[in-house]
Amino acid sequence: MGIQQFIDQCTKLSADRQGLALADKEDGSCIFLSQDNLCRINAVKPVQCASFPYDWDVPPEYRRLCRGHWEDAPPSNSDFACIHVLGHPNLPMDLEVHPADAQLHNCLLFCRMLAHLGIPFIYYGMPGSKVPASGGFASTGQPTARWKYGNGWHRLYNRRLSRLLAQNRIADGRIELVASLYGAAQADIEESLLPVLEPMVGYNHCWAAYRVFPSYSQQTAIYTSQPDNTWHTRFFDTVIPHFLPAEEYHTSPIKGGYLLYLGRDVPDKGIDLARQCAEMAGFPLRVEHDGWSGEAKVKLLAEAYAVLMPTLYLEPFGYVAIEAQMCGTPVITTDWGAFAETVLQGETGFRCRTAAEFQAALPLCAKLDRTCIRRSALARFSLTTIAPAFEKYFRFVWNVHHNGGYYAKQAFRDPAIWTPNYQLP
Repeated sequence: MGIQQFIDQCTKLSADRQGLALADKEDGSCIFLSQDNLCRINAVKPVQCASFPYDWDVPPEYRRLCRGHWEDAPPSNSDFACIHVLGHPNLPMDLEVHPADAQLHNCLLFCRMLAHLGIPFIYYGMPGSKVPASGGFASTGQPTARWKYGNGWHRLYNRRLSRLLAQNRIADGRIELVASLYGAAQADIEESLLPVLEPMVGYNHCWAAYRVFPSYSQQTAIYTSQPDNTWHTRFFDTVIPHFLPAEEYHTSPIKGGYLLYLGRDVPDKGIDLARQCAEMAGFPLRVEHDGWSGEAKVKLLAEAYAVLMPTLYLEPFGYVAIEAQMCGTPVITTDWGAFAETVLQGETGFRCRTAAEFQAALPLCAKLDRTCIRRSALARFSLTTIAPAFEKYFRFVWNVHHNGGYYAKQAFRDPAIWTPNYQLP
């Protein structure tokens, strides 16, 4: 919003009448707290908020009331030396400049997750990248061309990466990994002394020995289409869904009763089916493509009656479906790909295969509890929920890489499951 609009809507005259302070809601809480008591401006919140209560001299009763308890400070994972995060080969990690790039989005989320876990990391990327404060940065220099596998920039980029990795390697016996976030772009790095993993494989050009797929659907598709390249690594891969910072999403009252299609303007995204579905049911359809990010995107999703995602190909994950559910908005999708794992039939949306099912799903969305939809998304796809699974996988990779692979002792992706006192859910 503009400065004057912000002053009018979000501030009040301070008690000493010498300046402005943030306005309060009727119950006295911060105006930027969501209905779920989460900060809606977490990514850009001011220093006094980010440092509370750690740098504040607050009385004990405030510490008991505040969700940011002292003991909830990010852990210090002292047995991790570093995770070397290989980022985008052409664009700086700056979502304000490049809000629509999915791989940059993954890079930032992965770095934020490492920061949440207290794991030291270095991001290797283009000049101008905005790395979370707790991480380091290594510039790979300006690109000489648009990356394409095997071209001049690919070769030069991998030489630069190899040199930087050799310079920054710690090698003190603690856990140290390389995370490749752009697949084949980094397939020719020369640093082979450290285990290399691909932590968010939503693409089809994977190459590393250890891979994290966002859905079992994507894992199966890659194993089927690339049997010669994947047969020897299957024992060490895993499936961990993509994730989102919950505090950046919120519910809102439905406004306008519109159906929303938010995605690329291409036939295989099912845009024609979306139009047909809305027309048959007599609902207005709002079609949006690129350019949506931040609070504007959240508002667009949260105020929609439902989000249509009739994708025709096997969706590897589908962030929009998760973003919509984070906002409490039902999702109507096709019944294949990752949707079978991310959309709970009749609970958070509907998965359809015929025109009759798509048409019937629309009025049924009104019966779904939007608070429950959001709660389900938080339990399955929030950063704080997913981060521990990644930490366990990092430890698993380090163990099997150094201690015998398949036959490594204690090679458990989730050690808690394999203990004698494990309780079934």
